[in-house]
Amino acid sequence: MSRRIHQAELAVTSAGDVLLNAALLDVLPRLELILEAARTQPGRIFIGVSLTPSETRQLRADTAALLPNATGRIIAARIRRTAR
Repeated sequence: MSRRIHQAELAVTSAGDVLLNAALLDVLPRLELILEAARTQPGRIFIGVSLTPSETRQLRADTAALLPNATGRIIAARIRRTAR
């Protein structure tokens, strides 16, 4: 696993949270120090790892296969409301 700190300022979670990269708040050389500093900030802490291209493709394929089942009731309810 890479121990390099990602330089992106923001990340967006699937839940819609927008996260600030705590590693960029302070110039701290080690991940342990960054995590300790992040724990002093208000809000939740998100630690992410990058997926490989093949893992990303697999995740997209799995999600595409599952999404119709997960959203079917929502879509059906909207169609019924619109039909009224």
